[in-house]
Amino acid sequence: MIIDHYFKKFGSPSREAEFSTQKNSIKVLKWDQDKTGEGVAIYATEGASNIHGDENNGCEFFLGIAPEVDDVVDAIAEAALHGNGTLLIPNSGDSINLSYPLWVGTEAHSFMFTNGDEIIEPINIVNKKIIFIQLVPIFESELKYKNDHSEIDLWKRFEALEVAYWNAKRKQAF
Repeated sequence: MIIDHYFKKFGSPSREAEFSTQKNSIKVLKWDQDKTGEGVAIYATEGASNIHGDENNGCEFFLGIAPEVDDVVDAIAEAALHGNGTLLIPNSGDSINLSYPLWVGTEAHSFMFTNGDEIIEPINIVNKKIIFIQLVPIFESELKYKNDHSEIDLWKRFEALEVAYWNAKRKQAF
């Protein structure tokens, strides 16, 4: 059902990778930049909604980024399999910090979870609401700013500094 939702929005993915733990398994699917209509490549999970949430609510994760960086799938899978460290749906503004860079060539080690409804609309599957949480790559200084202030303040600062947070080649904003 989730894959059908993605297909209706983006068509067939160009790639997919599967990741498993002893208890869970997820896929990370990729749509090339020219297929998404968003100006970015999209990497999205299938299966996270079986891990995070409850019988009435679940979530999947996605990242929009340009240029594409296929080695980000390991970090996306980590976020999908472990979320914010609980089995609950992460709140907007929560983050996950990894011990390794999100992809080769970046110094960012963190994703901030944020509402992705404007890009991928929520769906209902057999009385279970599935929301789509956007993963935003952030650097250590940006994470500290968010933690010291708020997610809203970080977005305001990004806007004031014209930070293209989806740019895979960007450096830390401050």
